[in-house]
Amino acid sequence: MPDALFLAELNERLFVHFVAGRWRAPLSDRLLAVRPFDGDRMGRLACGDARDAGRAVAGLRPGRAEGLAEAYAALRPRLAALRVLEGFADPAEAPVPSDLPGQGPLVLLTAGAEPVARLAGLLIAAAPRGVVWKPAPAAAASAHCLVAALGPLSGGGIALVQGDHATGAALMAAGLPVVSPSARSPHRPE
Repeated sequence: MPDALFLAELNERLFVHFVAGRWRAPLSDRLLAVRPFDGDRMGRLACGDARDAGRAVAGLRPGRAEGLAEAYAALRPRLAALRVLEGFADPAEAPVPSDLPGQGPLVLLTAGAEPVARLAGLLIAAAPRGVVWKPAPAAAASAHCLVAALGPLSGGGIALVQGDHATGAALMAAGLPVVSPSARSPHRPE
């Protein structure tokens, strides 16, 4: 089970984006309720808009991957527990090594069911290039937890802009190459 303090603060955690190496309030005022599999509200997600996408891309810089795998390893039990609360059967396994197309910074758009091991592998691989990640709202809590651990260690190479499809469209319009892996983790059976 994730720690009680993290869950108690979840509404505030889902309100911020991680840009240029620090947590920032969004420029957008559009909110979206985030619900786990049982229908209870986890919090409100601050959906980024074109201004938030532009700020994230402008603040992105080449970072570093050193120490990210170790930070993820320490976080795996907590992430697995969060994924259960989000409604996914995801054991948060060891990071899956990832090859990324092209060179330079990129945007990562992911589905809620994408295994956290794959996400960690993608973020670790992309951090030296610079990556703006927009996870699905269904994975907002685990995404925040993952970026809270990896983002500060990445030297500005990881940014997080939470949001919905409109946020993803704004990031796609920012002009960076987009990576969007297919989801492979089954939704938790009811």
